[in-house]
Amino acid sequence: MLDILFPKVCPSCETAALNSENLCGLCFSDIRFVNNWSFCRKCGVPFGFFNSEHEDYIEQAEESDDHLCGKCVRGKFCFEKARSIAIYDGKIREMIVSFKYEGKLSKGDVLVDILITNFPNDLDNFDCVVPVPLHIVKLRQREYNQSAILANELAKYAGVNCDLFGLRRVRETRPQIEISSEGERRSNVKGAFSVTDDHKFKGKSVLLVDDVFTTGSTSDECSKMLLNSGAYKVQVITLTRAKRM
Repeated sequence: MLDILFPKVCPSCETAALNSENLCGLCFSDIRFVNNWSFCRKCGVPFGFFNSEHEDYIEQAEESDDHLCGKCVRGKFCFEKARSIAIYDGKIREMIVSFKYEGKLSKGDVLVDILITNFPNDLDNFDCVVPVPLHIVKLRQREYNQSAILANELAKYAGVNCDLFGLRRVRETRPQIEISSEGERRSNVKGAFSVTDDHKFKGKSVLLVDDVFTTGSTSDECSKMLLNSGAYKVQVITLTRAKRM
């Protein structure tokens, strides 16, 4: 009765009709889920979506028994594998921007639901969840780390520990979205992270959480620090996958 008198409102478009992921049908249908495409089994790039940029990767992947993109055939990433839930565009991009930069925590609740409901079943056997950290200056500006919120809720769902402070950003960096060159992106985050306790992650399987995966430079640098501190392996989950600039 209360649902009829006071219907829930879609946080994306503010209409009343919602589905199981707290979005109206129209907004939910706007989300393009990565698992609708064939994707690289290492970095998770969807082959069919980023055609203009990944034609050489697609060709190599189709010939590879391991189903890898060209970049992963060349073995550039430290993490074991990375997965993303959806393509970074449309309604989900709008919600991430509102959640990340405009303080709209209600958008975060929906994004958490999308992450948990569509969590990939090939990411398993992790001992703890770690968010990609913000620098203290940026954290004070935003008042919260969007990746930490995603990580904390995911850890509760998975029944494992969320370590919010084991990995920290020791150097303020330019936003990766402002940098077009992959080489510059790697340079931008090189040495920007450190582990607070050299023994904290020793022998552990870590799930690293972030909101957007573009070139993978940030995830890879974080993974490198975790592995250097003794982590057994690092897997990466991001809410979205963006096209490389």
